[in-house]
Amino acid sequence: MTTDEPIPFIDYWDAVDAALLKFFAIDTSDAGIEADLIASAQEEGRTPEDFALWFGEKYGLKTVAESKASWGCP
Repeated sequence: MTTDEPIPFIDYWDAVDAALLKFFAIDTSDAGIEADLIASAQEEGRTPEDFALWFGEKYGLKTVAESKASWGCP
């Protein structure tokens, strides 16, 4: 069963944290991301993954895969 109700903000924030950890090995606290920026992304309909990738690109973050490659790790 699906609903059209948006997910609660805290659940969205947790999903953003998970996406940031997955892609960049940091969370919103590490990145210093303010709650209003996360809320704006949710209101715009961005997925947590899209927000994380946008944030990483905006601030020139290396992905976990890029970091591993630069250290010669598989």
